[in-house]
Amino acid sequence: MSDHPVHGWVFLVARGRRKGYQSLLVPDFLVQSNEYGVLGQAASGDFPPEGAPRFSRINGLAAGDVTVVYLTQRLTPADLDGSPAGGSVTDEFGRPLDLLYGFVCRGADIVDLQQTDFAAARAEALRTYQRFLADESGFMVESSRPFVLRSVTAPAQQQQPVLEPTPVGDATPAPYPLSPPPVPEGAAVAAPASGRPTFSPVLAAALIVAVSLIAWLVLFRGDDGKITKVSFVEPSSSNVFCTAPFTLRATVTADAATKIKYHWESNIFPPSAPIEKTIPEGDSILETKVDLDDNADRVELTQALVVDEPNNVSGKYDYHLTCK
Repeated sequence: MSDHPVHGWVFLVARGRRKGYQSLLVPDFLVQSNEYGVLGQAASGDFPPEGAPRFSRINGLAAGDVTVVYLTQRLTPADLDGSPAGGSVTDEFGRPLDLLYGFVCRGADIVDLQQTDFAAARAEALRTYQRFLADESGFMVESSRPFVLRSVTAPAQQQQPVLEPTPVGDATPAPYPLSPPPVPEGAAVAAPASGRPTFSPVLAAALIVAVSLIAWLVLFRGDDGKITKVSFVEPSSSNVFCTAPFTLRATVTADAATKIKYHWESNIFPPSAPIEKTIPEGDSILETKVDLDDNADRVELTQALVVDEPNNVSGKYDYHLTCK
């Protein structure tokens, strides 16, 4: 558990009556690092509205590793104006509107989630969404400020998996030590054995080897993991400075820690050389920089990230860029 307050930042991804899905409310530090597009990528999956909260870890951000806690909610009239009317709010085609919201914390894992944190996130997300619905075309993404989490957290690097804990009710208490039997009168009493253990170089060497092996397995194992998804991080703006290198970012999701080999492809540039990298379980951000045509007014770039090992998975994104 953390001895100091841990802060969370609310985020909201949703669509409107006319506009499609987009990030509406994002943490201020992700706005500063221009990385808030990862939230829509990480907080994804096929699960029904009003489901249980879900967790996702995002590693490799310039802003640092973060944990994302989120859920979806189907919007009702009561959420907008307090109306007791039932049913759901729909878009112009009659489809119900869902909100994907939650909070982000930096460098910490959630050990015991408290609903008060979700209540605070929901209230802030709804206020942002109401402003978005009032002017979908003119709405500008909003930044969220940190608030103190009530959930129990632990530093991410200290979080350790616990395998098959013994139920408290099944634990057997250790017996009290037995008293030594009485010594017959006149009997010789041997001196108690020294409590200092006997040093054995052979046993010490074996212990060092065993500890080293365990450390190697813990730190460097992971070749059994597979890549389950590759998706690109949507840029915050399509207006870019073509005179400067343009950064491309993609999210690679692994079901366990693993070593990957990948390369970049595009419709403009030749394929990159293969790159090897060890990534942890969850989402990791990979990035590359490309030089755009600084004489062009617009750049149509189709970029792909191809994972070759441990399994073949790829993703691509079409960039429609306007040069400033």
